[in-house]
Amino acid sequence: MDSDTQQRQRLLYLHARTPSIFSMILGYTLIEPLRGYQIEISAGEFDWPYKTVHDAIVDGWQVVQFPHLQAPFDDKDLDVVGYEFILQKIQSYPSAT
Repeated sequence: MDSDTQQRQRLLYLHARTPSIFSMILGYTLIEPLRGYQIEISAGEFDWPYKTVHDAIVDGWQVVQFPHLQAPFDDKDLDVVGYEFILQKIQSYPSAT
């Protein structure tokens, strides 16, 4: 690693239709490790880079948390939110000056 760069953790929250990594994604939030980074919220349709959690894994993301399935429930209650997967990718960024 160059002295002008540092490793930082990127986070990706994916909400899938089922707890399977092959299930279609319902929602997506990317958190970049940059000072002042703001999440943009839009009601428009998105062209997400991944259709499934598996697609993100193939692109180098690592799952750090699978959905919690601790209590029985009717999955119809999760149609909007879905099952949350948290992924990370460690990437080099220029050092802050």
